[in-house]
Amino acid sequence: MKIVYLIVKYITVVGTFLQAFFEHLTCRMYGILVEDGRYLRSNEMCGHIEHELLKKPSTAFGIAFFPFLFNLLFGLVLTAVGSMNIFCLGEFFTVSGMVNLASFLFLWVGISCLTNLFPQIEDALALKSALYGKDSHVNIVVKIIAAPIFAILYAGAYLQQWGVTLLTSVGFSFLMPLIFRSFLPQLMAALAA
Repeated sequence: MKIVYLIVKYITVVGTFLQAFFEHLTCRMYGILVEDGRYLRSNEMCGHIEHELLKKPSTAFGIAFFPFLFNLLFGLVLTAVGSMNIFCLGEFFTVSGMVNLASFLFLWVGISCLTNLFPQIEDALALKSALYGKDSHVNIVVKIIAAPIFAILYAGAYLQQWGVTLLTSVGFSFLMPLIFRSFLPQLMAALAA
């Protein structure tokens, strides 16, 4: 498990680095002490930073959600550009006959961002304890609203541990042009109206 995890983390080094950077930035935003700020390590903390224990529900949610959101946005935009150029438009080569490196670079960086979305398991468990633990004083409405987000983050943390997120990101990059093709006529009609 550890070897697969590390191989996936180093293949997708840009997304790994960005995930750790966004975690570090979020810790600074919430005033959480960062114990070890190295981004790339050869253990289960690769792509994550080591910080103090999270007890407040808002900080636990922020540390788990905001790096997820930022990597998701970067990943969706870059994967859309790369996959549309390569899989939909078929632009494997430039006008001069060279390989279209820019599209492949966008696709690789987008896939690496989408592969490294989820928090480490300890942060997901801290979020579970802060929101749904027996000492939690969170309002029931907040618990209901946060449940789908928590479920995605919690399941994704375990899937990322096994390297499954790389497979899902590559599969999503192949499906993205089909998704755009199905929504593009409706979007163009709405914009024209």
